[in-house]
Amino acid sequence: MASSLAGAKGKGGGTEEDKTFPDAKGGIPQLEDVAQRIKLGKVKNVVIMAGAGISTSAGIPEAIFDIEYFVDNPEAFYALSKELYPGNFKPTPTHYFFKLLKDKNLLKAVFTQNIDTLERIAGLDDESVIEAHGSFAEAECLECKRQYTKEAIKPQIELGQVVRCENPKCKGVKGALVKPKIVFFGEGLPERFFNRMPDLASADLLIVLGTSLTVQPFASLVNYSLAGNILLE
Repeated sequence: MASSLAGAKGKGGGTEEDKTFPDAKGGIPQLEDVAQRIKLGKVKNVVIMAGAGISTSAGIPEAIFDIEYFVDNPEAFYALSKELYPGNFKPTPTHYFFKLLKDKNLLKAVFTQNIDTLERIAGLDDESVIEAHGSFAEAECLECKRQYTKEAIKPQIELGQVVRCENPKCKGVKGALVKPKIVFFGEGLPERFFNRMPDLASADLLIVLGTSLTVQPFASLVNYSLAGNILLE
């Protein structure tokens, strides 16, 4: 995690460092200033925006999947899923930091670009985690939309096998693949992501880490924050 803060901006624009951290040296607050603000009880609702950078130290590679390529060549995705599936990696100290904020009743929400479910494995509940790009937590048939748990498809995933729907109506249908609810290139983001955007307005500290804020619409979340400070990694 970086040791300094970027210029704080909310919907109204402009910087507010002098108001939020009037005693910060050189006008640029450090992590110590943030910690002090939390200790003084001036931070009650922390919202986190997390990207792939927080999971790379766990050994998880960045990957982008295309929905059309998946339907035509599903073997490639399932072979990689064998390596990426939940249970193969452990949360990092950053993930446990999120859990600590939750335990202290300071965490409002974690918006994550990651599909690895490490936030959940670290102990965060479903309500606290908004997986903007989906995750391996659930799966469904692309054809009939039958739902599957990650446990139901795990045996095949562990073997690197293509998972096809068990619904008799889907037998022989090319596109009847059981896909984890991961957002592939060419697909829209989950409705829950958009429904939870208002959480940003109630944040009094927005922590942004592990992301370059170049992928939309995730990057646009900072524009919904009214917080006077944004911590960047």
